[in-house]
Formats: sequence, structure tokens, C-alpha cells
Amino acid sequence: MGVCLLISSATYSQINCLPDSLIPGWKIKFKQELEYSISFSTYLYLNWHHEKNAGNVILLQKLNYKFSLSGDSLVKFSGSLVHDLGIQSYFDSITKVHTDDNTLNTRFEIRIVKNLSFSINSNLASQLLKGYDYPVNNSGTTVRTLNSSFFTPLLWTFSGGFSVTWPAFGSLSFGLSSAKLTYIRDRSIFEKQKVSKFYGVAGGKNHLFESGLSMQLLVDKNFCNRVKWNCDLLVFKNYNSPVDVTLKNNFGIRINNFLKAGIQTRILYEETISRSIQFENLVTFGVFVHL
Repeated sequence: MGVCLLISSATYSQINCLPDSLIPGWKIKFKQELEYSISFSTYLYLNWHHEKNAGNVILLQKLNYKFSLSGDSLVKFSGSLVHDLGIQSYFDSITKVHTDDNTLNTRFEIRIVKNLSFSINSNLASQLLKGYDYPVNNSGTTVRTLNSSFFTPLLWTFSGGFSVTWPAFGSLSFGLSSAKLTYIRDRSIFEKQKVSKFYGVAGGKNHLFESGLSMQLLVDKNFCNRVKWNCDLLVFKNYNSPVDVTLKNNFGIRINNFLKAGIQTRILYEETISRSIQFENLVTFGVFVHL
């Protein structure tokens, strides 16, 4: 048995930050948009032959904040903050972090022609809370092992290059000169994970700096006021290592004025973590309120 409640709200505002007289011929505009949702799910099993004692409750929240600061259509600074946090509690045992994904994208653009700009891009991602693995040891006891925490790891990709923008759809950026910083704040993670390298960072060090090429696709598209598609595809190629790929894809489907469904997919490939492609899928359905 499962129960899900989803509440969502969104606001939008646009203001002039500076009077025209301060910079002759320029109009400085600031735009922002905020979306927030929270969902609650519970699963109860009675006389169930599979996954015994697996009854649990999950609380998920999602925040998406976007902003832009533009001047006279030639120069623009924009960004987005996406926060996904989920807590899962099993009735008979543990409470753990289900999802902890926080990404800050920023971009500075100087328009060259209609849809082509020179751009400087930044993508920063990290967890907020401590995450744990719960393996079972040889004696059958569940043990807790730290697998991540705040800025452990911190992944920061930044680049300079060109961006192509399609109004009301999204943008595609090519980083001709790119770098990636992997930072480990809590160095005890090497001992707790019993590894000599963590996300490519060698034991005894707290960071890894790589240079190469990058590409980022950002999509923010509405279809018939019922379906919203958000996509963030980031590709980074170190000159001496295989390509790293991170994909976050979200579809929000408004069934009517009160019901909404969502499909979220994450795909990750980074050889320093695993040689296999990692997938994560999350489906939500519930009551929808738009304020």
C-alpha cells in the first residue's frame, strides 16, 4: 500500500535593478522563478512473502530556482539552483538519506550574433548530508559505512567557449577550454571506504584538478501547459582519461488542476567511480496545488 502527497508552488517576478540614467542606453533587468514541491510516500506490507519487514516511509522535496540579470540584450548573467533531498525511514530499523543532489549552474554570456554567444560556464554539485551504505557483515549484522558528505565529493566543472540558445527551449554550450575540480573535504572517507582512491582523488590528497573539453545541454521546455521537461546533460573529457557523463532528466505531467505525475532519471558514467553506467529512476504521483 502506498500513499503520496505532492504540493507544489511557483512564483515569477521581473524588476528593473538600475535606473536608465546610471548607464545611458542600458536597461538592466532581473528575472527570477521558483518552483518547490514536496512528496510523501509510505509502503506497508502485511503477510508479504518478499521484502519482509520492508515497510518504510519516504519524504522527498525538490526546489528549482532560476534567475537572470541582463543588460541591453548584449550581456547576460544567469543561473539555476536545483535541490533534491529525500529521507527514507524503515519502520523496524534504519533511517537514511534517499536522495541528496544539489547543483548550481551559472553562466556569463556576451552575445556575438542572434543566438550565438561567448560564454563562461560553471557547474557545481555536492551533497549536503552524510550518506551511508548499509552492508551486512559475515555475522549477519547490518553495519553503517560512510559513502559521502558535504563537499565529499565536491564536483566543479567550469569552461570558456561558445553557447547556442534557442528561446523557450534551452541552450547548448561548448567548452573549448575546460577544467574539473574534485574536492574531498572529509579525508576519513578513504579509510571508511577502504579505498586508495575516491572519485579519482588519491589517498593523502584532498583534490584532483583536470583539464580538457566539455559540453552542456540545458533544456527547459513546456508543452501545452501540461508537460514540463527539464534536462541537464554535462559531458567532460579529460585529455588523458575517458569521458565523464552526467544526465539529469525530469518530466512533470499535470493531469488536471489537482493531480500531477513526475518522472526523474539520472544517468552517471565516470570510470573513476565505476566502469558501469549507473541509472536512477524516480516516479511520483499525487495531489498538485499551484499557487
